[in-house]
Amino acid sequence: MSDNSKSGSGKEGKNLLFYCKNAALKLQGKAVDEFEIYGLASISNLIEIYNLNVENLSFSDTKGLGFRIFKDGRMGYAYTSNLEETEIEKCIEKAVDNSIITNKEQYNYLPQEEEFKYKKGLVDEKDLFSEKFMECSIEDKIKIAKQLEIITRKKDKRVKGISNLLYEDNLTDVNVINSAGFNGSYKTSSAFIYESVISREGSDNSTGDYFGYARDPEKLDTEMVAENAVKRSVMLLGAKKVKSQMGSVLLDPFVAAQFIGVIAGILAADTVQKGKSLFKGRIGEKIFNGDFNIIDDGTLKEGLSSKPFDGEGVPKGRTVIFDRGVLKTYLYNTFTARKNKTLSTGNAVRSSYKSPPAVGISNFYIEPSTTSFDNLIKRMDKGFYVMDIIGLHSGVNPISGHISVGAKGLWIEEGSISYPLKEVTIATDILSFCKNLEKIGSDIKYMPAGGYIGSPSMLIRNITISGN
Repeated sequence: MSDNSKSGSGKEGKNLLFYCKNAALKLQGKAVDEFEIYGLASISNLIEIYNLNVENLSFSDTKGLGFRIFKDGRMGYAYTSNLEETEIEKCIEKAVDNSIITNKEQYNYLPQEEEFKYKKGLVDEKDLFSEKFMECSIEDKIKIAKQLEIITRKKDKRVKGISNLLYEDNLTDVNVINSAGFNGSYKTSSAFIYESVISREGSDNSTGDYFGYARDPEKLDTEMVAENAVKRSVMLLGAKKVKSQMGSVLLDPFVAAQFIGVIAGILAADTVQKGKSLFKGRIGEKIFNGDFNIIDDGTLKEGLSSKPFDGEGVPKGRTVIFDRGVLKTYLYNTFTARKNKTLSTGNAVRSSYKSPPAVGISNFYIEPSTTSFDNLIKRMDKGFYVMDIIGLHSGVNPISGHISVGAKGLWIEEGSISYPLKEVTIATDILSFCKNLEKIGSDIKYMPAGGYIGSPSMLIRNITISGN
């Protein structure tokens, strides 16, 4: 087995830094006001298992540089994955050329330290990367994935198959250098495992899925993933329909996190400034009736989106967005912060070296309470415990806030589970969702979704439940 089948050799960061520094030397002689070099190297593995056989095994190794050039209030961007000297020189020239033809903006210049909301050094970079990640071979990873299938099939005799089982990991190096003197780097590792389980009883079929995340593949809890995937599948066997009504819903933490993700998406300052957010002009307004806190924390110790700095070198921090239900701030990168005459919250994100920084979330979550899940169910005379939803992103209008999604789960009566439900639609709007959120649980869980989004279970009143 070649070295490429493992999760990197430790050379990527050094090589990347060399390319960044070399490019910076080339830029120093150019007739530009300022420049920024964003370097990214990423190694990833994907393994798909079906009936204990490796159905797909792929390896990706990408490396590239993105150049942001500022000249007379204009910004030019160009990128390259070809790191030959001549190609880097061509890419720099392209970025310089682009800076001449783009629109002029008074806010187009590099981040300045006095514009930072947070101080440097709030993240322990040892928390972002596991040295043991490098020791896990591709054979070890295949074994982890196969072990998940073996454990799953033993959990319940009603388990008849696994429709999707995959393992994925990633090792990333980031370097940012700019002409203002910033030179920063960090390395992250992550491993992910997922499965979707098919169960059957008589002629009735049901599916349920679950996943696990860790910095180190060996830390993936296959027992936990199997237990939850099987439970979520078999619990929905024998599902019925329900009459349409207005009622209470209890959202599973992962379902609740998806709704929180919708809220996150319309808190980005660029979305607000474009008039595409219903939260525009609502700073200082109490959006939630309850005293709920929603936070974006780029320094969260266990957060898989934690980083020492954002996509343009601004330090990350803990931003309280909703404080006791009151909207306190939007999420900003440097450009959008300048437009609102405020400080950057360190929320510049980049999907890769191929794009300049936009605004996005890091570890975005609603703070849990001390109320257990069982106590939330007991608070319900009758209602719908939603275990899964379908079509959330296509079923949301970010401007009007209307939400309509397919759902499945369990019907609750007199504070206990009665029977499973399917073919249900739940509908509300974002502001009503916030106003009608009555109680949250203590069982916070996180999921990857354009960041790392966390929520406990949520009890919401006055939701339209459509069935028969």
